[in-house]
Amino acid sequence: MNPMVPKQRLQFLAFLLIYFIVPFSACFFTLIFANYTSTAFLPEKFLILFEATRVTQDFTLFALTWAPFPIITFILFFYSLPVANYLFKKDKCNYLSEEKARHRIVHSPIIISLFGFFGWELSTILSVLRIDTLYPEAPPQSILTVTILFAFWGLFLFAFSYSATNFLNKKLIIPCVFPDGGLGKYAKGKQFSIVTKQIIFWTASTLFPIVLLIFGLLLRTNQNLFDLHQLVHNDVLFEVIAIMLFFSFIFSVTFAISLQHPLNKIEEATELIKEQKFDTRVTIFSSDELGLLGDAVNEMAEGLAERERIKDTFGRIVDPRVRDYLLSNEHSLGGKVVDATILFSDLRDFTKLSEKRTPEEVLYILNRYFQEMSNAIEIHGGFINKFIGDAILAVFGTPMPMTDHVDRAFQTALQMQKNLDLLNKQFLGEGLTELKMGIGIHTGSLLVGNIGSANRMEFTVIGDTVNTASRVEGLCKGLQKNLLITENTANLLPDVIRSRLQSEGEFELKGRESKEKIYSYPVALG
Repeated sequence: MNPMVPKQRLQFLAFLLIYFIVPFSACFFTLIFANYTSTAFLPEKFLILFEATRVTQDFTLFALTWAPFPIITFILFFYSLPVANYLFKKDKCNYLSEEKARHRIVHSPIIISLFGFFGWELSTILSVLRIDTLYPEAPPQSILTVTILFAFWGLFLFAFSYSATNFLNKKLIIPCVFPDGGLGKYAKGKQFSIVTKQIIFWTASTLFPIVLLIFGLLLRTNQNLFDLHQLVHNDVLFEVIAIMLFFSFIFSVTFAISLQHPLNKIEEATELIKEQKFDTRVTIFSSDELGLLGDAVNEMAEGLAERERIKDTFGRIVDPRVRDYLLSNEHSLGGKVVDATILFSDLRDFTKLSEKRTPEEVLYILNRYFQEMSNAIEIHGGFINKFIGDAILAVFGTPMPMTDHVDRAFQTALQMQKNLDLLNKQFLGEGLTELKMGIGIHTGSLLVGNIGSANRMEFTVIGDTVNTASRVEGLCKGLQKNLLITENTANLLPDVIRSRLQSEGEFELKGRESKEKIYSYPVALG
């Protein structure tokens, strides 16, 4: 068996401390200290009774006193099994067992401390009931005193156990299981609030010691516990104790509320911000760290709102998918070579049309035209690389890979013409001139990436494939066709479409030495 690495040894030690050593030690030392100090706080008659129970060696009393603790230990053992399997046999855990282990790790301090507390209180109640049965002549004051006193020791036990296990859990276990945080989804609604914790620790650190002092004073003055209410009215010392208890409780709770209330407001604000409600603001009337935290949350919300506005604006300038691609990758010059399909479209005789209209009318016509063409391109998964005057350069197959980019580009061309036909009907109804366009499609290798300088760059596609698509579109007017595709593209189209293509011959495109076979699709376009 291979020896455990130091990290695993530390986890193993932490596991033993949290689930077994600390709970047992808390119970053991609390019991020893309670017995050791009993002579200072319990009436003499009860001490005689207490000694008598030891002499009788009553098995029932012994069983009732100690039975809850091995039972609680047994329960804790099974409770800790998923955690042990996750920490030391993680490779054998499935998703559900891992989730159960994480949940228990987060809640272990509370569960362990509650088990110890209930075990202690149950042991106290059962023991006192058995003593009362064995010695019915015992004074009621003695029975009540020991019940109250040992019940308060249970609160001390709980506070000690919770503090110790919570500290060890946060220092040794949670950083290993949640190195990047993320405890929120496991802790919601099942953790003590700040006010509850403050009350628990006030009870253990303030109320309990003062109760011990009261019992000690009653013992030293031979006073009866049932006369305590009269002592509070008649003895200034007891009045001061009562007043101090009251105000210390008010101060503790008020302080806890002053922390919890703004933290709750910050939590609610962050939940709304997570839902992208960036207009959320939190108002904290405090000049301490909470006030600074509230201001930081507001600044964060303002920054996220500005970031979202920039992101939305960026998404209007370039395709949103390209925007997300750029935001999720490092910005550096260069790119990669990919196979893709380029669709290049251009309006015919638009220069003449522009000469007869005002710039406002030209912009109005272009914007409506671009909107319809953009809809057709985006529906089929392409992205518009750029608008060049009245021309559109659309790309299919990059930066988002797609296996059917040729067919998508072809279907986009048909959809663009349909949209243009509908738009022309609207233009004629408004007294405007109808538009005509040409589309060229070519498939091949191209370079996609960032070009420009280190401080200003553009995400684009470049290469012979782009130039060829542009040159093919330039043939549309001379051939009186609205859609032309190259042989590369035609060979990759489905058979049902390829069988309907018409060859337009070979053409020597501008800037190229070799000729390109061009095909048209026999559909009445425009």
